[in-house]
Amino acid sequence: MNQSRRAFCQSIFGTAFSAAAAERPPHIVLFLADDHGWDIAGCYGNRVIRTPNIDRLASEGMRFTRAFAASPTCSPSRAILYTGLHSARNGLMGNHTGTRAGLKSIAQYLKAKGYRTVLANKTHVKPIEVFDFEYVKATLPDPPSGKRQYRLEGLDTKVIDGLLADHAKNNAGQPLCLILADSAPHVTWEKNRDYDPATLPVPPIAVDTPKTRAALANYYQDITTADRHLGEVLASLRKHGFENNTLTIYTSDQGPEWPRSKWTVYDAGIRVPFIARWPGRIAPGTVTDAMISFVDVTPTLVDIAGGKPVPGLDGTSFQDVLSGKAKRFRTEIYASHSGDGTMNMFPQRCVRDLRYKLILNLRPERKWTTHFTKVDGIPDSHKDVYDTWLEKAKTDAASARIVRLTEDHPREELYDTLHDPFELNNLAGHPDAKPVLLRLRKQLSIQRAELGDMDE
Repeated sequence: MNQSRRAFCQSIFGTAFSAAAAERPPHIVLFLADDHGWDIAGCYGNRVIRTPNIDRLASEGMRFTRAFAASPTCSPSRAILYTGLHSARNGLMGNHTGTRAGLKSIAQYLKAKGYRTVLANKTHVKPIEVFDFEYVKATLPDPPSGKRQYRLEGLDTKVIDGLLADHAKNNAGQPLCLILADSAPHVTWEKNRDYDPATLPVPPIAVDTPKTRAALANYYQDITTADRHLGEVLASLRKHGFENNTLTIYTSDQGPEWPRSKWTVYDAGIRVPFIARWPGRIAPGTVTDAMISFVDVTPTLVDIAGGKPVPGLDGTSFQDVLSGKAKRFRTEIYASHSGDGTMNMFPQRCVRDLRYKLILNLRPERKWTTHFTKVDGIPDSHKDVYDTWLEKAKTDAASARIVRLTEDHPREELYDTLHDPFELNNLAGHPDAKPVLLRLRKQLSIQRAELGDMDE
């Protein structure tokens, strides 16, 4: 790299930029939170949540406002993220199931480019032959009060610090792809310590009760813990010399475990935070409205690693968005939900463009129940909260409407996400919306046919 080019990069990005770093593939660190809602971070406009490390990462990199998981359920979402294939094509459609044999994932694609590929803490994908990572146990021990229900403890960042120190010492010439799958803020949420429930913004898809606010405070507390883990990882990257030639990404597998969120294809279920920092390559403090899907992440990482496009994937590389060369990317995204064992058996498919979303409910005759409405025994969470919604709905019309929207879902739902971001007003039956309905209905049908996703 000539002197003028180096000076240009330094002046634009305000960071050291060496010719050697520019020529070798970057390290890749993907911090994957669990159930973190896209807008519950300071850098996304939430004025109550305490996420200083997420916010700092955004100030040092690029924040995406239209990033979408392609499934609102843990295993399917992660399988899509790691393979670049939609659920219908990779075969992992129901939660806790496995992909078809013979597929490849980001583990194999990056190994072929000389990378060490590591997955730490939560896995939740199988079979191992497809997800051929080096698996590292990096899970915090159970607290003195005992094991939490429904999840392991969070990411043990001391283990990660040791891994980075060892790699810097013994594998300095090898690029590293490190996926850090935290367990936070998946339920069971930790007990609130830092938040005043009375000050928290209750989203319009929830009924405002004291129990709701107590649960929301616990959820916020767990997000703050995930943020602390991220901060500790960022400190380790600096300490061990990884910061300058590393693409660091923060995102989440899907939205929070609340009604009309996780296990649904409403935006609260599939829209995720997505922040990328790459000193010298991504301008700090930038925000992009480019629409991306999780199917695009593996193709992007392969591209960044210097690989050629992988034939047959459902996504494509958005590296030009990261570099600032492109302002737009996708015009629509597709997402699906099939089920979770014997729970959340209310399959949905959706297509969403930059403004409108069409949702197809494949079992509209079923009254919806989810973990949130049925799971008992978690204080200030789930059924303990939902029972207060049902009680308030007996005398409050607005609460009754939220309960109806939670439990009853027609065959088709059409939303103007620009004017109705919480998707509360179904336009599918409105005559003025018919042209949009017909257009998206056709798009959804074509997408399902192309993916072989026609089973109901």
